[in-house]
Amino acid sequence: MIALAIVLACVINGDTITGVLRQATWLVIAVIVLHAVQMIASHLPQLHVKPVVDV
Repeated sequence: MIALAIVLACVINGDTITGVLRQATWLVIAVIVLHAVQMIASHLPQLHVKPVVDV
């Protein structure tokens, strides 16, 4: 069913299966990079800013 949906989407959009796989590869790479950045950011020390007191 999923394969049929991919083929149908390619026919409708005029894409090739290779183009779809290339886009999917870049999507996976982007998600992995985003996840890695979030993991690194969560381990960095958080800077605390003193609150400003109005006089």
